[in-house]
Amino acid sequence: MSAVTRVQRVAAVWPTLHLEDSLPIWDSLVVDGLVHHPRRFDLAALQALGGEERSIPLHCVWGWSRPDATWVGIDLGRVLAIVEPEGGWVTVTSASGVYSACLPVEDAANGLLAWRRDGVALSPEAGGPLRFVPPSTYWAYKGVKWAAGLTVIDDFRPGFWESRVADPIGRIPEEIVRS
Repeated sequence: MSAVTRVQRVAAVWPTLHLEDSLPIWDSLVVDGLVHHPRRFDLAALQALGGEERSIPLHCVWGWSRPDATWVGIDLGRVLAIVEPEGGWVTVTSASGVYSACLPVEDAANGLLAWRRDGVALSPEAGGPLRFVPPSTYWAYKGVKWAAGLTVIDDFRPGFWESRVADPIGRIPEEIVRS
């Protein structure tokens, strides 16, 4: 057990956090960088690959959690299998260009490109129409609203929140993952 034990509160409603003056316009997801087959997917093309429902809790470093979150989308690993990545890291970038997050390819593959949350289509305020939901072992700041770009790269490059927090890699302490 760590010397400091964090206590997360369960948020009754989904907090809306973003820094943009206006919500970005999303039209597609571009997958590029160190890949064999760069691609562009609109939402219909991603949905045609088949969606799945997954329970992925979100834990925010600001002290709130949503342990009961249910998402519908496509495994990022399925998209990566199509483009055949060669690098070791994936940067997910928002349509606004403000947010991005970087994860190892193996971990990013366990994340979800979601278009629904808790039974309803993602609203623009919630990151819709497409939001990257990181694996449950990562802090929520590794997620990206309005996911418009996946770039496979060779090394870690910190994104917006990663360059502002003490832990740019973003793995959640075990005592919070279990809560």
